[in-house]
Amino acid sequence: MFFSLFGRKGAPKKTENKNKAPITRQPVGPSPATSAAPVASAEAGEDSLDFSTYVPPPQSAPPQDLPAPAPQSVPQETATAPPPLDVSALAASLAGEPDPTASVSPAANDVAPVIKETAILFANGEIEPALARLSNAVREADLGDSALQAWLMLFDLLQHLDMWVEFEALALEFVVKFERSPPAWLETVERKDPALATGGIAFFALGDTLTDASAPELEKLRTAAAAQRTLRVECGKLESIDGPGCRLFRETLTSLRNAGKEVLLTGEARLMQFLEEACQPGRSETDAAVWALLFDVYRILGSKDKFEETAVTYAVTFEVSPPSWEPQPGAEAKGSAVPRPVEAADQALILSGELSGASETLAKQLQDWAGANKMLVIDMSRATRVDPATAGLMLKVLSALQERGITAQIRGANELIRALFGLTGLDKVARIIPRK
Repeated sequence: MFFSLFGRKGAPKKTENKNKAPITRQPVGPSPATSAAPVASAEAGEDSLDFSTYVPPPQSAPPQDLPAPAPQSVPQETATAPPPLDVSALAASLAGEPDPTASVSPAANDVAPVIKETAILFANGEIEPALARLSNAVREADLGDSALQAWLMLFDLLQHLDMWVEFEALALEFVVKFERSPPAWLETVERKDPALATGGIAFFALGDTLTDASAPELEKLRTAAAAQRTLRVECGKLESIDGPGCRLFRETLTSLRNAGKEVLLTGEARLMQFLEEACQPGRSETDAAVWALLFDVYRILGSKDKFEETAVTYAVTFEVSPPSWEPQPGAEAKGSAVPRPVEAADQALILSGELSGASETLAKQLQDWAGANKMLVIDMSRATRVDPATAGLMLKVLSALQERGITAQIRGANELIRALFGLTGLDKVARIIPRK
């Protein structure tokens, strides 16, 4: 049997009344699950599929009592917050001190190669090559951000070599290039106060030559030491030596030692250069006084390793027994610290002259000074040069102190020394304050 999908056969046909309004069901509170379903008229019957009278329900409006969510925005304090205040820089400024961020040497990888080369040459005592290399670079090379540092290092080199005329000429170029005041020529401690009365030290500088003609000069050395317990002898201006001169100088040092005097050598790298060049293996023609003076210098500096190495060379060269190591009691290694009276709020350990040889005396002084003060403050305004071995020793000691919670501060070091400290990493364990 066949059934029509649209109604039973024979059913009366419904007539449409055009004047009658269609009846629709308006849902109350439509739900999402049923709002889209068609709604049939009541007259059509439940099984009717006639959609002619379907009217879609009105869209539900959002509740009026719920505010629309505000658009997301960046918090006002985040968008306009100023950068954090550098408290340390502000404190330093108020105290009249240099900005601590400016006192840290540039990272070794950020500086121009000539900065590294000059610092190493100078630290190793190769002064003339350092001067030649840096002089060419500041005028011919593009040094970028390292230009100012290179010029300041050149000023220190000229100061170290006592080249006042060249220093003044460079100052004129500096003003034109950087539009700022150049460094001032510093009168050395020797020029200003040869007696160094505040440190209780007598001072004496050897002349250009050390020969038999130096007898009157060495007699003045003994006189200079008469009123003081410690004698500081500057050897940096030596140009030549000979056997008789070495004999006279050694006799003078022996007499001072016998008189209970302490000897502090500065600029001794120059003296040792001449002595070591003359005392090479197999040079039996070298005057024995030169060898003897070299051994005495090693004793004064506390350089036991170099002493024993040279003693073997001496024994082989002259086929005799080597001299034995006998440290000189009371003798001070060159570059040792000379404490001076300072204000209680600013106690500082003063290092002066050329610091070389990584002396254990220096290590002990750093440790002792740190133990007696809340902060280790090192004044290097009188230091002229630091060799790599001494920089390494200072790095080792200050690193150990830092692990114990003791802070260190190094003041007044010249640009050449600061550059070396930057290369060795010493500026990572101590605050480096440049020379004013």
